[in-house]
Amino acid sequence: MALSLTKREGKYIAPPWIKFPTYPEESLFWKSGTGAEYLLKFEKNVENMEEYLELFPKAPTFTQGLEADDSLSKEAKEYLESQLRPLFFKLWRSDAKPKYELDLNKSKDSIFMYDNLLSDNSRHIHIGTKVYHSANEIIGLLEKDLTNISPELWEELKYTALLNAIYYKFVTDINFTKEVIKTGNRQIIFKSDNLEWGVQEEGDKYIGRNLLGLAVMELRDVLNPVYENYDDIDWQLSGNPYSEEHCSCGHVHTKNPYYH
Repeated sequence: MALSLTKREGKYIAPPWIKFPTYPEESLFWKSGTGAEYLLKFEKNVENMEEYLELFPKAPTFTQGLEADDSLSKEAKEYLESQLRPLFFKLWRSDAKPKYELDLNKSKDSIFMYDNLLSDNSRHIHIGTKVYHSANEIIGLLEKDLTNISPELWEELKYTALLNAIYYKFVTDINFTKEVIKTGNRQIIFKSDNLEWGVQEEGDKYIGRNLLGLAVMELRDVLNPVYENYDDIDWQLSGNPYSEEHCSCGHVHTKNPYYH
């Protein structure tokens, strides 16, 4: 049975979570207008959803939030179930802790990055009906809201806030997404003056929590299966991609010769 009713064999309609990657499933965007029309088109062009999802597993924007485990405080559980929680704020792990633990001072295959990723405003981040200039803006607003409830709540959910903010930062631009995936299984270390987000060199050692590096590694694990078959999307059928793909020469390229 064919997976989709595309015009060219081996190409598939883009899943909603890739076509419009910054709109959570619960967003009003999908209830009417462009979003609702695309959902109808998507359903019409996929005959076997189970097989399709093996090629394009759902992104975090289209999955249910995890249930908090007993290690989280009552305050955190109440916040996660309340109307105060933004639609885009989801637990990635039930204990809200990083997936990875790294010994930064052991010799490993590492990639060093800089925390200006958080302040980069080259592309605005649209989440539902709201627009943010940078990941830093999202993190700052979450910090303010959570700290207003209690400083302890911010400390408990700080890493989850970082994960969600940089997820939307990366999927806003397919070039960011593909660059993260290309890092493979390498350890990612961010150099930063903020010793929570990154590290600094002190003598022959690194000091700092490197939460941003841990978050990008965890993000990579999620993006890899979601975008693995991105190049098999039929953009003539799906309409314009959310962002244009560039190469190092600075030109826009598309693998679909029929795309305009």
